[in-house]
Amino acid sequence: MTGTSRAAVLEAPETLVMREFPLPTIGPEDGLLHIEMAGVCGTDWKYFSGKLANAIPLILGHEILGRVAEIGEAAAAKWGVRVGDRVLVEGSVPCWSCGRCRSGEYRFCQSKNGYGLNTSSTTPPHLWGAMAEYMYLAPGSILHRITPDVPAGTAIAAALLANGIEWLRDRGGVTLGDDVVIQGCGPQGLAATVIAREVGARRIIVTGLARDAARLELAGRLGATHTICVDREDAEGRVREITGGRMADVCLDVAGSALATPVSIKLVRTLGTVVLAGLAGKDAMAQMPMDHIVWNEIRIQGVYVKGEAAYAKAIDFIETRAAHYPVDEIVSHTFPLERAEDAIRAAAGQNQPAGFVKAAIVP
Repeated sequence: MTGTSRAAVLEAPETLVMREFPLPTIGPEDGLLHIEMAGVCGTDWKYFSGKLANAIPLILGHEILGRVAEIGEAAAAKWGVRVGDRVLVEGSVPCWSCGRCRSGEYRFCQSKNGYGLNTSSTTPPHLWGAMAEYMYLAPGSILHRITPDVPAGTAIAAALLANGIEWLRDRGGVTLGDDVVIQGCGPQGLAATVIAREVGARRIIVTGLARDAARLELAGRLGATHTICVDREDAEGRVREITGGRMADVCLDVAGSALATPVSIKLVRTLGTVVLAGLAGKDAMAQMPMDHIVWNEIRIQGVYVKGEAAYAKAIDFIETRAAHYPVDEIVSHTFPLERAEDAIRAAAGQNQPAGFVKAAIVP
């Protein structure tokens, strides 16, 4: 395929520039994706603002939905896809050769590339991110087919739901009858609410700020039994009241703030688990209530990103059960590629449209 692709390139902190790149020549092992939608998340803001180290110049966008535009014969056989197939693409491209990859922990690959994450647009063939019209599909990429009839906003939520499966069910151990607190009502917290309901949690308590009224209302329709405005109510006191003094079995902290971490620790019961998932920035430090952790044998579980099994289960959920939830409302606003900066700033809480929950780019 000949031609060019426009892309939004981060060239310095808070400097996003529209650039044009030639479409790559596709060989037997790789492919080309026509982007349908790129989800925007808080990590994009942290890269954009310089709070997280990144490989500038960088094409952002690691929540990826598109259709296969061109593919090599070997790649088609390996990925099980053909031209025209609609796919979700995982953000990381493992090397599949290092010790971590060989042991099955490809999420922690020591030499991975990444779409919208850690591979610069100076690296040929340049199109290493989803905030573009086309994206390169490198050998070793992980693709998941998804049916054409799933709305794009619901499909792009698969990455969020997969994180919820990995973090709450697999790492947090949430099971039938548990009481769960989700600290943070952003898109990830909302998706985790759905997963908590699906695995059978009894009480699902979602926290946010007073300004998050629309998100907290959506949390209720996604499965939350209670919501708390932490800038108006005492979170610890309210969780104690809701649980009859027992506190939660598991707290998933996706607030993305070091100030939330010590609060999260106080929200779980003796022998409870706190799952820390929100990135707060490379220099962020949290004050930990150490004696409380020790006396109550609280488990602190850091989590990074979903694995392939969780991603596959999320897609199965989307194709079979998502219609029971208003998952399509998580992506509340879409932006054209030329307004990628507006979308990123909205994700960070700047100049948000009314009812904003999550932004996505539609090139």
